Formats: sequence, structure tokens, C-alpha cells
Amino acid sequence: MKYHKTLMVLLTLAVASFARADVAPAKRAEIEKLLQLTGMTKLVDQMKAQMIGSIRQSQPNAPAEFWDKFSAKMDSHQLIEKIVPIYDKYYTVEDLQALNAFYSSPVGHKILATLPNVMQESMRVGQEWGGELAQEAAHEIQAEAPAKK
Repeated sequence: MKYHKTLMVLLTLAVASFARADVAPAKRAEIEKLLQLTGMTKLVDQMKAQMIGSIRQSQPNAPAEFWDKFSAKMDSHQLIEKIVPIYDKYYTVEDLQALNAFYSSPVGHKILATLPNVMQESMRVGQEWGGELAQEAAHEIQAEAPAKK
């Protein structure tokens, strides 16, 4: 899961660097509200720590001063500024207002609070299901093997 988040951050950084654009102030406000409501701003800080940890493992010989400078340069606000144009590209101001209304509602709060658990449990169920299907396929191949000889 950590590697997926790190990969997501790296991809976001790569894509976001090409997505710079001016965003209308009213739309920017809606995007920033959505990012706040959905916890993206907190997630960016978490991803920063995970990214540094992941890169640090891949570069064990880098001096400590490098990590201090690298960490200091990773301003979460700068990444948010690179993400805003992506939201601008895919969502209208009306979309954003509707999303913000939803995520401000009790059911929106519930979705945000429970979604990590739902995703984690869904991934576990999907892995179990995939394992069961793999076993079934392997048994079928074994059962068919003597018939082919």
C-alpha cells in the first residue's frame, strides 16, 4: 500500500508539472475547499513523508544533509498548487460545488471516514477471490492433464 501511494505521488508530480494553468478565483476556491474536505491536503503531507522514506531506502549512501535539504524543499503547498490545475481540467465549477455540498453533508463525512476501511477490506476480498480462482484454474489444468495424454 505504501508503494502504491508513493507511486501515485510520483505520477502526480510528473503529470502536474505539465498541467500548470491559470484557474479562475471562484473555481480555485471550490477546488481548495474540495481538497480540504477530502483530506487531500493532509494526504499530501503523509505522502511527502512516505516518499522521503522510500527514496531514502533506495539511496542509503546519501548524506544526512541531503535529506535535510530535500525535505525542506518539499513544500506541500507547492504540490497542491500543481494539483489544482488537474481538478480545473476535469471538473466544472458546478461539479465542484456539488462535490463540496456532498462532502459537507453527513453522508459525505461518513463516506470520507469509512472509505479507507472499505477499500482495505475490498482489496482483501479481491485478493482472496483471485486466490480462489487461481486454485480452481490450477485444479482444472491438473484434472485435464491426464486426459490430454
